[in-house]
Amino acid sequence: MYDLSIELNEQQIRAVEDTDGQILVIAGAGSGKTRVLISRIAYLIKNCGVDPYEILAITFTNKAAKEMLERLHAAVGENANVWAMTFHSFCARILRRDADRIGYTSNYTIYDESDREKTIKRVCADLKIEDQKQKERIVCYISDAKSFGMTPPKFRLEYAHLKDADLAATVYEQYQEKLLESNAMDFDDLLLNAVNLFLTCPDVLERYQNRFRYINVDEFQDTNATQYLLIKLLAGKHGNIFAVGDEDQSIYSWRGAEIKNILDFKKEFPEVKTYMLERNYRSTSQILNAANRLIANNKQRLAAKNLWTDKTDGEQIAVCSAGSDRDEADYVVKQIDMLRRTGYKYRDIAVLSRINALSRTFEEKFNAYGIPYKVYGGFKFYERKEVKDVLAYFKVVSNPKDEESILRIINFPKRGIGDGAINEISAFCKSEGLDLVDGILGIDSATVSTGTKKKISAFRDVLCRLMQNEQTMSMTDYAKSVLEVSGLENFYKSSEEEADRLENVNELLSSIAYFASDNEGATMSDFLQSVALVSDTDDILDDDFVTLATVHAVKGLEFAAVFIVGLEENIFPLERCVDKGELEEERRLMYVAVTRARKKLFCTYAGRRFRFNSVVYNRKSRFIDEMKGASAEKPQIPARPQNLFAPQPKTQKATTPLLDLAAKPKTISTDFSAFKVGTKVKHKKFGEGEIIAVFGDGMDMAAQIKFQTVGVKKLLLLIANLEIVE
Repeated sequence: MYDLSIELNEQQIRAVEDTDGQILVIAGAGSGKTRVLISRIAYLIKNCGVDPYEILAITFTNKAAKEMLERLHAAVGENANVWAMTFHSFCARILRRDADRIGYTSNYTIYDESDREKTIKRVCADLKIEDQKQKERIVCYISDAKSFGMTPPKFRLEYAHLKDADLAATVYEQYQEKLLESNAMDFDDLLLNAVNLFLTCPDVLERYQNRFRYINVDEFQDTNATQYLLIKLLAGKHGNIFAVGDEDQSIYSWRGAEIKNILDFKKEFPEVKTYMLERNYRSTSQILNAANRLIANNKQRLAAKNLWTDKTDGEQIAVCSAGSDRDEADYVVKQIDMLRRTGYKYRDIAVLSRINALSRTFEEKFNAYGIPYKVYGGFKFYERKEVKDVLAYFKVVSNPKDEESILRIINFPKRGIGDGAINEISAFCKSEGLDLVDGILGIDSATVSTGTKKKISAFRDVLCRLMQNEQTMSMTDYAKSVLEVSGLENFYKSSEEEADRLENVNELLSSIAYFASDNEGATMSDFLQSVALVSDTDDILDDDFVTLATVHAVKGLEFAAVFIVGLEENIFPLERCVDKGELEEERRLMYVAVTRARKKLFCTYAGRRFRFNSVVYNRKSRFIDEMKGASAEKPQIPARPQNLFAPQPKTQKATTPLLDLAAKPKTISTDFSAFKVGTKVKHKKFGEGEIIAVFGDGMDMAAQIKFQTVGVKKLLLLIANLEIVE
């Protein structure tokens, strides 16, 4: 039997013991939701006699899935055959078995964002679309459409009003055809094709419905329409859904997540039983009080959660008003030094911002003071050029139809195969109805020029040898042979600059060796799938670095000390987020940032900031006032870079209450009744225009204005400083 009382509180136990039907667990930040999920599965196995084979656990990152499995095995034993994985990994596994039912083969390639963008742009080239901005717009349209689970016909119908929408729909259709021809799926296709498989092949759906009697979903507030439909289909027979989430942490609408999935769960499942987890095991009461006050301003909530903790000995939140962005960075550096002197390690500290662009100033300061840091949300290891080049060779051998990967390696390293030769062999293949790889492998009989035939033959020989090696060698030896046979090894050794890239390539070979040893009988296709499914936070290391990241990049993580920087109107919240729904998501994002902190929280803003090649003046973020009760500290700013970590004479700490957030905030006029549709206004930057629509009320009131020079803009009246033109 599994004893729940050892690790769980009373409310958690009640949620875990309720095993059948639809159950919604509203788990506040730091309330132990992972522990609840694992205990639920262990309870089903140990106490209810459920076969682990019948349990599915879905989460959003590989890191979370791995942690779940490790803790589950510790609780119920290594032989627990529970599927615990991400949505995309789950769909990829299903599709490997039944891809042929929807026109693919099991060795399909998974395209990442850059592969998708290149393929879309090749389709644009085929359609003679040359305008760069137009191409970029089409790429964005297709990316958004797929994020929201929208097919080309639906996109064409519902977004006809957008510029170039009809053309984008045509590109979208041809892009999907190109993917099918290449036996490739992009990340969104994994979800869309899995749902399509279930809808068009009832026998496949029934197989998985029969298997998974109990479905557990983590981070339910982050599900999109396709993921939600997938869960509903799987639970269609037994109806046992255990959904864990927090509407206050729904921050991914920009990539298709729909908060209504959790808000309307009771409408979809009227018999749902709801449990609220409010006890926080992470942060101090001071941090939680600020978070509670902040999120109370939102209306899109299931209930008024009030996080609480036994940790009452924490410090007040520090709020720094800096003169400039450089002063702000100096303040952060100084505080990091003070934290280090009191026992904090660099890995305990995170500097979080709303947008990536703010990191530059902090990177400069960290470099100047010798503070080790790691930027998250930038290039992941598997996105590096040299790594993708090697992976492309593996992809072509595993899936010869992968045209994007063929084009990446056909002349890398250089073999004298220019655009002319590529166009010639491509045209021949098109005229004969052949895949590009078939034309290359059969180059001797191709109707192309002698020069093209000679150049392509050399590449053909490389492919043939690698295909043979893949069949006869171990995965590790085969991977090494790719470097030798392709010429990549000599290329990377050819210069000091390229030799640096060889280190990353060798790291790739090491990861293949580890994968092979950990997964007996695994193939290169299995490795490629695992690489393709690596998520944003999976590569966060445990080395001693300060974490420098956007808030989105660290969701699910926690740090002893957190700095939230750039807390200014137009930055956090963003300038473009002016309607109530957008502002509420910005507030949820701030809530996520605040609740990453365990012990110390610093909030900073600057009076002036260098952005867009000019000095910008912003007001402090409304979120600071909404967290009333934090204290304020005057920044101690060193005049120039110095060795902060050498012994220094003791100085008297200068502390001045710059802001009294507990006091009543200064009254700001929110009477915008004069700004009506038809009113002529003047903006300092955009000139004169006419209001064509108004939204919201009070501080959130915004206007859509048609300006004479820049067209239509949507502005928040509180900060727009508009003049009415008589």
